[in-house]
Amino acid sequence: MLKILVAEDDPVLVEVFVTLLRHWNSETVVEYTGTAALRRGATFRPDIALLGGVEAAIKLLQLCPATKIVLVAEPVSPKTLASLAAQGYRFEMLPAPFTSDQLRAVVFRQDGPDKNEKSLTRKTKTNLTHAGLADW
Repeated sequence: MLKILVAEDDPVLVEVFVTLLRHWNSETVVEYTGTAALRRGATFRPDIALLGGVEAAIKLLQLCPATKIVLVAEPVSPKTLASLAAQGYRFEMLPAPFTSDQLRAVVFRQDGPDKNEKSLTRKTKTNLTHAGLADW
């Protein structure tokens, strides 16, 4: 079972993440600030962290170097990502709006961007936006 830390300040989006991740049999914990996520990360030692900011992501990787970081919604330029990668920081991106299939693919991806993409289909595509989450 994957241990997943979600750091998000939008309670509706948190509910969506938790519902889906637990449905996919992940042990999921939530924090609503980057500071709280860092404290929890130090003790929880997540396999994956869904975070909204680069600064918190870097600090969490310093505490938990084996954690896979997924940056959610925050746009990060390719130049910034390349600069961070050159410093040894690697992040997955999940820009909003995204579907449940896209969330599942990025969370459960192991070796590369396309490895499990085709096997992760679901009947219902879910558009997870901050506005209009009625169909999730």
